Amino acid sequence: MSKKVKRDERRAKLLDPTTTAQIDERTILMLTKKGYRLMTIVGFGSYGEVYKAERLRNNEICAVKIIDLLRCSQKYMQKFLPRELAALMEIRHENIIRVYDIFRSNKKIYVFMEFAANGDLAKYLKKHGMLSERRARIWFRQACQALHYLHEEMWTAHRDIKIENLLLNDKWKIKLTDFGFATDVLDMNEDNILSQTFCGTLPYYCPQIFRRQPYNPFKADTWAMGVLLYAMTHNRFPFHHRDPKRMMLEHMDKLYMPTRIRESASEELKDLILKLLETDEEQRISTTDIIAHQWLLYDDETMSEFDK
Repeated sequence: MSKKVKRDERRAKLLDPTTTAQIDERTILMLTKKGYRLMTIVGFGSYGEVYKAERLRNNEICAVKIIDLLRCSQKYMQKFLPRELAALMEIRHENIIRVYDIFRSNKKIYVFMEFAANGDLAKYLKKHGMLSERRARIWFRQACQALHYLHEEMWTAHRDIKIENLLLNDKWKIKLTDFGFATDVLDMNEDNILSQTFCGTLPYYCPQIFRRQPYNPFKADTWAMGVLLYAMTHNRFPFHHRDPKRMMLEHMDKLYMPTRIRESASEELKDLILKLLETDEEQRISTTDIIAHQWLLYDDETMSEFDK
């Protein structure tokens, strides 16, 4: 049996919403004593699974990310996991997934957090197609507010902004998640630190990461926000990431991006996308600039209930 077949069989089993077969009775008892009850599995990643769960003290539905340390690489355990856990314990913002509890038992780490009832933005776009500018503006503004908080108050870069990491709660509000690549950006002298860890997700790579050059992590985030905004309003990626050589040429060509933006887009939207996808990171706009941009200043009603 090939590795791919085995992987697909494992994923099919994990995605069966009736199974908690991966959790033994001792673990279930331990979680009950901690005040939680596992329900169904809702997703999986390289290092573990995510379950829907219940907080027994108030019957609140939550999610638990179970990280299996035996499946983690040494680099992840020594470098990325400590950063992620530290960030999760400190961050508090209405557009960032809230963490309730973190603890370790044997070779697993359990991260309990608020449950995003409406899944992630990637699944929403796959089902509904590209967003109207109004809907995109409301959700993009919320994502920007989360990122601005990270940059300006926490001195932290996310480094993996993408549609899969924007969740939608039961009130259709954006919740930024997944801090596995998060990093501090200022040293004790409050000097900007250039990063040489080339991480993230390929379609969202800024030119500096793509060329393996030291980069400003804040500006890498705002580039990724440009890819995100383009994906939200076009339902595709701006660059041909499956062909690395072509992608690099597209990054370098100043005339390329204007031709990729649909003609029906507003002038303000076009302007914001181009300022976010600025190849020169010193000229690329910051979260402060994004929030003040004309396209985001339109006074849309907040969606408490999302009308499809």
